Amino acid sequence: MRLYRGWSVVIACGILASFSWGLGFYGLGVYLHALNHLHGWSAGLISVAVTVYYALSAGCLVVVGGLIDRHGPRGVLTYGVVTMAAAVALLGLITAPWQLFVVYVVMATSWSCLSSTGLSSTLLPWFGRRQGLAMTLALTGASVGGMVLVPLLVALVQRQGFRFATTAVSAALLAIGLPLVWLVIRGRPTPAQVAIELGRDGGSTDPNEGTREAKVWTRQEVLRVPLLWTLMVPFALALAAQVGFLVHQISVLEPYLGESHAALTVSATTVAALLGRLAIGLLSDRVNLRKLSAVNIGAQGAALGVMAAWPSPTVLVAASLVFGLGVGNLITFPPLLTREEFGQGSFGTVFGLVGAATQAGVALGPGLMGLLHDLFGSYQTALWCLVALEAVAAASVLGGRALRDDP
Repeated sequence: MRLYRGWSVVIACGILASFSWGLGFYGLGVYLHALNHLHGWSAGLISVAVTVYYALSAGCLVVVGGLIDRHGPRGVLTYGVVTMAAAVALLGLITAPWQLFVVYVVMATSWSCLSSTGLSSTLLPWFGRRQGLAMTLALTGASVGGMVLVPLLVALVQRQGFRFATTAVSAALLAIGLPLVWLVIRGRPTPAQVAIELGRDGGSTDPNEGTREAKVWTRQEVLRVPLLWTLMVPFALALAAQVGFLVHQISVLEPYLGESHAALTVSATTVAALLGRLAIGLLSDRVNLRKLSAVNIGAQGAALGVMAAWPSPTVLVAASLVFGLGVGNLITFPPLLTREEFGQGSFGTVFGLVGAATQAGVALGPGLMGLLHDLFGSYQTALWCLVALEAVAAASVLGGRALRDDP
C-alpha cells in the first residue's frame, strides 16, 4: 500500500525543525559564548540582543500564519531557510555590537517562519484524526536539533573556529532545507488527499471532522473570543516558567550537584523531553487535549515545587527528569488545540496570535527568573514564583473547557 504523502511532509517538517531549533533556539547559547570569547562583548549586551530577537519574532508570528493561510507554505518556508542560513553565517563575520543586533533582527524573521507557527500551519492541513501524532513526530525534530546540532556547533568552533562553524551549518541548512521545501512540502494538500488519510483511519472522509466548522476568522474577530485567551494566556505563562527554569537550570543545580553533574542532568532533561513528546503523541489523539495540557503543566509545576522545598541532589535530578517529560509538549499542544477549537479555515491566522503570545512568554521567562533571583536572593523563592505561574496556567487552560461550545 502506498504511503500517504502527508507522512513525507511530517519528515520534511521534522528536519526543518531540527535546523530551526538547533540554530535559532538552542544555538543562541553557543553564539553567546563564542562572541563573548572572540570580541569581549559582555554577556549582558548579547543577552539584550537575544531579548530583541525573541520580542521581534513574537510580533512576526502574527503575520506568518496569515501569509500561509493566504498563499501556502512554500514562500514563507523558503524565506525562513534562506534568511536563517544568511544570518547564522553572518554571525561569524560581524565585528561590532550594532551588527549583532542587525543580524538578530534578520534571524528573528526567519525563526518566526520556521518555528511552531510556520511548521504547524504547513503540516496540520494534511491530517485529521492523526494530527496529534503527526505534529508530535515533526516537532521531535526540535529536540533532535538540540541534541545533535549544538554539540556539532561546539565541536566545529573548537576545532575550526567560529566563522567556519557558522558557514558550515548555514550551507547544510541551504543544501537540505530548500529541496525539502520545494520538492517534498511543495504546497497545501487537496481535499481528496486529506480524505485518503481520514479514510484509512476507518472514519469519515470529511477533512473537518473532529474540528469546529472551517470558519474564516479575522484577527479582530478572533481576539474578541474568550476561548482564544484561554490558549494565549496559560501557554504564555507556562512557557515563561519553563524557559525561565531551563535557562537557569545549571545555576539552580550546580550548588548541589557540581558543574559536571549539573550539565549531565541538563542533558538528561533533554532526553526526557524527547521521550515525553513521543508518549504524548500516542495519547493526544485519544484523550481531551485541555485535560492533558493541564496535567502536563501541573506536573511541571509540581516538579518545580519539589525542587524548591527539598533541594537535595537526588530530588533535584528526579524532579528535573519529571519536568523534562513535559518540556516538548508545551509547543505541541497549542497548535493542536487551535486546530481543534477554531478549525482549519483560518488556522494560520488564529495560531499566529497564539504563537505570538507564547513567544512573548519565552522572551520574558529567562529575565523574569533572573530578576526574581536577584530580588529575593535565592533560586528557591524564584522557583516558588514559577510554581504560581504554572498553577494559574493549568487552571486557566482547564477552565477554557467551559467556553468551547460558545466561541
